[in-house]
Amino acid sequence: MVQTQTEARQFFVNKVIQQADSDGMALSNDERQMLFWSESAPDSVADPKLAERLAKEISDSDYEAKITGLLRRSLAAEIARDSRSKDLWQQAWSVLKEGDHYILVMIDEAVGQQLKPWWRFW
Repeated sequence: MVQTQTEARQFFVNKVIQQADSDGMALSNDERQMLFWSESAPDSVADPKLAERLAKEISDSDYEAKITGLLRRSLAAEIARDSRSKDLWQQAWSVLKEGDHYILVMIDEAVGQQLKPWWRFW
């Protein structure tokens, strides 16, 4: 059970890293650090040069597409193994949405529609 935004963010970062490893896809240190970027998390350390360094490595749109794909494949693989895993993803997503975290952009794009409760239409 994920209870804090820090735990929720770590949950999704772990999913991205595990899927990248499973896919044999390298994630640079800057790509990994950007997954933790947050405007609201007290444990998020702002590195003003991080975005600049990452932009030299990969465009924003390519980075977001890369992470979106990893998240999409991760959730699909977990649901294929155990359909109940979606509940934990939903719970972590709900907690993370309480703050302003960059990874939410990619989570929403990748699996937001799947994680939205069935009674929500927007």
